[in-house]
Amino acid sequence: MSGFTEEDRYALLYFLTSPFSNVIGAYEVVIRIAASEMGWDPESQLMPVMRRLIDAGILDFDPQANYIWVKDWWDHHSAKMAVATTLRTKTLEQIEALPHGWRDAYVSDFINRLPVGDPLRRTVAKALAYGPYRLSTPYAEPDDGRMSISACAKDLHRNQSLNEGHTLGIAYPEAMDRGPGNTTTNTNLIYNPTTTRGDDGLHYPRALVTAEKMSIQNLLTDVPLADAQALLDELEGAIKKPGTIQKSKVAYFKGLLNNHRKGGFVPAAGILVATRREHQTATHDASRASDSVQLSKTETQAQIQNLKAQLGMHTRMPK
Repeated sequence: MSGFTEEDRYALLYFLTSPFSNVIGAYEVVIRIAASEMGWDPESQLMPVMRRLIDAGILDFDPQANYIWVKDWWDHHSAKMAVATTLRTKTLEQIEALPHGWRDAYVSDFINRLPVGDPLRRTVAKALAYGPYRLSTPYAEPDDGRMSISACAKDLHRNQSLNEGHTLGIAYPEAMDRGPGNTTTNTNLIYNPTTTRGDDGLHYPRALVTAEKMSIQNLLTDVPLADAQALLDELEGAIKKPGTIQKSKVAYFKGLLNNHRKGGFVPAAGILVATRREHQTATHDASRASDSVQLSKTETQAQIQNLKAQLGMHTRMPK
């Protein structure tokens, strides 16, 4: 890390040891939570540092899938141990879950990390359809248009490259100035994976933890409200049916969203969820209307009694 700032080193250490991390060093991450765990602001601190590490080829980030790839992961972990008997299935599953634009590059790097001449290398290459074992058929679906940030970072963020003076690895004599004039404003949405649609009135499954809800909000940014609610209802229906979700709720939701974008999503478990919610809403509205009518009658009766009392006083008054 010669020539990098202390912030760069700290960020890399975080991504090497992050609670989000997995066996292969390429995993889904929520930037806002990562920044919070580091004690940083996501826009003015974490994202500029990530851009520098991306430019240097140390990290890669897919803003559509919210995946980060720590490219020197295998400098700190054993690739051979990752495909040992106890971890092989999990490792292969996590590689298969990578964004399509990363898979070939990742598999090539991973295979080359295994010992040359070790039979295990051929076994893994065959399992991942790498090299001579590559399948001759193309992907069943075209790539969804994701663009690796490493491929466009140089053109989009040239001012953030490592050649600039602010990246020199010198110690800061004083605390860093975080004033308005010394922050980086992020105006490019491609580097803003945490942009969500805000409070849009969608009903999310109550079983989701905060990190899961935030990830799903990010995925729904460009999905129409009606479709988004149907997908969320389907997820809630799956959660309520034990054994339906095999991996994680977010991964299951991604599958639903992919089917929706391909035109193959057909609501099933979500229909009952939506029906129950509509029934509860209708019942609640009827109850409120009933309360309103009852209150109106009560007020009317009170006014009548008041008028009677006033009339009675006038009747008893002397002439």
